[in-house]
Amino acid sequence: MSPEIKKEAKKDKFSRNFCIVFTAVFLFLYWPGVIRLPVQGVFSHMEDVWVDLLFRFRMEKLPAGDPKITVAALDEETGKKYGFPVPRRMQARLIDKLKEYGAKTVAFDVMFFDPREGDAELSAATRRFGRVVHLFATEVQDTPHGQVITVNEPIAGVKAAAQYLGYPNIQDVLDSDGHVRRSMLFDRRIQDPRDPSVIAPSMDAAIAASYLDKPLAELRAEYGEPEPRIMLINFRKPVEWLRHPKRDAVHVGKVQNLETVPSPYQRISALDILSGELTPEQRAALQGGIVIVGSTALGYFDHYPSPFNPAAPGVEYHANHIDNLIHGDFLRATPRLYILLILVFMIWLPMVLRRVPPVVGNAAVAGVMVFWLVFTYWRFAQGIRTDLISPLVALFLSFLVQNVHRVLTEGAEKKFIKQTFGQFVSPDVVEKLVQDPSLVKLGGEKRNMTVLFLDIAHFTTISEKMPPESLILFLNKYLSALSAVIQAHKGTIDKYIGDCVMAFWNAPLDDAEHRAHACRAAVECQEKMAELNKDLDPNLSEVPAIRIGLNSGDMTVGLTGSERKLAYTVIGDEVNLASRLEGANKFFGSRIMVSEAVYEGGRSVAEARELGRVLVVGKAIPIKVYELLARKGELSAQWRQALPLYEQGMAHFAQREFERAVVDFEGVLKIFPKDGPANFYVNVSRDYSAIPPPEDWDGVIKLTAK
Repeated sequence: MSPEIKKEAKKDKFSRNFCIVFTAVFLFLYWPGVIRLPVQGVFSHMEDVWVDLLFRFRMEKLPAGDPKITVAALDEETGKKYGFPVPRRMQARLIDKLKEYGAKTVAFDVMFFDPREGDAELSAATRRFGRVVHLFATEVQDTPHGQVITVNEPIAGVKAAAQYLGYPNIQDVLDSDGHVRRSMLFDRRIQDPRDPSVIAPSMDAAIAASYLDKPLAELRAEYGEPEPRIMLINFRKPVEWLRHPKRDAVHVGKVQNLETVPSPYQRISALDILSGELTPEQRAALQGGIVIVGSTALGYFDHYPSPFNPAAPGVEYHANHIDNLIHGDFLRATPRLYILLILVFMIWLPMVLRRVPPVVGNAAVAGVMVFWLVFTYWRFAQGIRTDLISPLVALFLSFLVQNVHRVLTEGAEKKFIKQTFGQFVSPDVVEKLVQDPSLVKLGGEKRNMTVLFLDIAHFTTISEKMPPESLILFLNKYLSALSAVIQAHKGTIDKYIGDCVMAFWNAPLDDAEHRAHACRAAVECQEKMAELNKDLDPNLSEVPAIRIGLNSGDMTVGLTGSERKLAYTVIGDEVNLASRLEGANKFFGSRIMVSEAVYEGGRSVAEARELGRVLVVGKAIPIKVYELLARKGELSAQWRQALPLYEQGMAHFAQREFERAVVDFEGVLKIFPKDGPANFYVNVSRDYSAIPPPEDWDGVIKLTAK
């Protein structure tokens, strides 16, 4: 088998093997991205960045922050008045003022670990308020003996007075780019400092439990047991807040550059709370709400970028997380199994599309990519995060590799097709095969086809008196012209055997009208011979003529030969019969002999006459044969006169009325003195008139030679 055929046979095998290997490798790279943090897969960061973009694309349609969540900002103005860190006695006064304004829960994103002046006031204020959440901190260290967790607790008075103690959970969910996009409310490694028998809550879980009057055990059951759940933050829409609305109210409409703060949640300066300079809207927000006290002063807070703010303070993350927790509207993740199935589909789709034309396959891949982009955007609008990058990368890489392989293999394939078929079929057929190589079935297959054998009569006599150079020119001239006629009628040239042409129809391209096309080609070949003979060399001893045999039936077509030389050919008994029919023209003196199967499919395009039933050498069953005379409706005036006489003679011959048959056939010879079939039947009819055939004679003409 040639290298080109081997490539054809291996195309599907390459695609299948590539998809198997690529699926295994890709899922290995993807899988860490879908298990619990902090392990991240290759595509995790890209997926996160895409989700950040989605938040920005849909910013105007995002929900606003809960107005009952407020940040009491330890800002620059507060620091200028009281210094940093803000004294604890002032923190105590802040708690009392918030109680005065009716806040329901107060939480401090501030750590009180070391004893300082004002601790007693802070502890007392915490006890008076009742619903205050304070922080403790943990530090996890990996040692040869396992993980060691160090706990930093708040001062004793604060520890005892707080409603809950919670740990800041940001470090546990911090992404490699510094963003915090996820949350984890409980960590099974951390116990509550006041009750080591239970898992400690995060600061946000403690605040939600206080505000919702929900037992921590209930939140633990939902978010922390048996395994802590990773939640996806659903960020709220940022708005512009006046930094000091009551002080700035007199300037609204007069000063254009009022100082604003972009945030989903209202920030009220701790200085304004302590001084009582609050607007009615601010007092309403504090009434019955959550207040998170945290630093927003430059240089005094940890910033964690959000999709909308590259330097958002950590207290804003806690507010957003608590908002999600209270309303139960975290982003939902598409189930892992669904994404894995999508990845497999994306990887294997290009292999399936290799079976269609490249334009269709490329359009399908582009369509799938656009659909997936739109689909993930739509899912995000429904509050569901669906991976975009990894499926698109899987599809693109699979498509790229298989398309490159397709181009390389089809380049060799197209070259092979041109080499194999370029000389034997018309250029438009070659072009169709090159554009869609799948039309060529290179292996052997059985098809119903029509085969033609054409032989130049008198060639031996002509060639004996012609020098070699002239002989080749003569042969090339006639064979080229006749081959062009055959190809023009969708025929495939099989081979040239000396002065003989072998051709067939209905391969490599399907041709439902192969019998009709073959008949047209045979008639036009005779017409072409008449044209060629107009410029005949007067020195030729014979006038060139052609004999044609046509037969249709089931044949085997495909590539045969050796690894070095292949030929696309047709074989079978029906092929041999066509060759016999070409030779049988000598017995009848006919020019185009066709089998009944050919005639039935071509009678609509050609005029014909019956030659009788013949039994060719090597066959046990006789067949009816015909001679094609002209194109349909184009019989000459002489033939329109002679054909009824011929048909009448054939009828008398079949009825054993041989003397009457002689009269009819002689009538044909008066019009066409050299007509071979009429002359043949005149002689046979005279013989049977003298010596009648046996009683069981069936009218079959037995041919004695090939």
